[in-house]
Amino acid sequence: MKLTRRGIVAAALGSVTACALPDVAMRPRVTPVGPLVRGVSYVGISVSDLARSAEFYGSSADLAEVNRAPINDNAAINKISARSNVIAETRLLRGGNAQLRLMQFKNPSAAARMSAPMLVQGPGITHVCHQSPASKPLYPRFIAAGGKPVGRGSGEPIRLVPDVPVRYAYARDADGVMFENEIMEIDPPPFDHRIGHVAIATTDIERTVRFYSALLGRLPRDRRFNLARPTLDQAANLDNVKVSVAWYTIGNLELEVWQYLNPAPTPLDKPRPIDAMGYNMIALDVSDVEGASAQLVAAGGRIEGRPVAMDGGRMAFGRDPDGNLIGLMSPAFGSVFSSANFKSRETPPAVSG
Repeated sequence: MKLTRRGIVAAALGSVTACALPDVAMRPRVTPVGPLVRGVSYVGISVSDLARSAEFYGSSADLAEVNRAPINDNAAINKISARSNVIAETRLLRGGNAQLRLMQFKNPSAAARMSAPMLVQGPGITHVCHQSPASKPLYPRFIAAGGKPVGRGSGEPIRLVPDVPVRYAYARDADGVMFENEIMEIDPPPFDHRIGHVAIATTDIERTVRFYSALLGRLPRDRRFNLARPTLDQAANLDNVKVSVAWYTIGNLELEVWQYLNPAPTPLDKPRPIDAMGYNMIALDVSDVEGASAQLVAAGGRIEGRPVAMDGGRMAFGRDPDGNLIGLMSPAFGSVFSSANFKSRETPPAVSG
């Protein structure tokens, strides 16, 4: 199946993404915009060396530091960590459409120190995707800064689908935290850099889609089922990969939900510690913390304690059915944590086949 010019542009902008293969049927796309969840404030990452990680992501992806705010003996963070006096230094790094919040915890827990790097197939928050045009590729910068390729062979970005003009590669930073680079082979390029999505790998995609559809107040903008190609094996460095995927647009950022049908992930006995190296939370910008908390519980998640004052606003924490930590943040007006700092990527309510 050949893509039209419109389809090629859609591929570069994320409507056709890493595994949205054109030969696999999809369900109708519905993207209503709900007022409760306004966007993504940031994606949190636990790191071992704050300055090193800030330099790595700042120099490789042109992310600018906009905030340093310590986490000191916060009641909600203590409850999540199941201990007292949890302390972390943080740096908030801003890109054109989204933010990463690096967190270096003082005296990480024993469980965190024993946690292995997140597997490609999860389960958990597995990666953040950085997109750039072929004329200004980020991947060489990530590798020159010390990133380690995940893919087979040289690990260089590859086309997963011949007709989709995007090349893909996974790599890991010094802490073993995985990130993705998508290189858009389109002229003129639609942007210099943006964060394309944050990805969750689940053990049950239907359950996870039900949860996020109810929490976010919208259906996935796109879904793909039972994808299997040799290029997927090459990119993930796994044998006989078979996956199903769903994508949500949440204001300024996309959420990508995977289930590796093969190799299947092993369900966790308990949630990954917040201070274990890797992505530790997705903080949603919400208009009503209590309303969002009730909606999360009704969707099938659970709340971790009462809302607290945090970062100049209010925050509650919950978990999705796989135990991933979800922040429900109501930032103060003009806050650096507000998703209002970014242009929404959502479209007006529409239904298309």
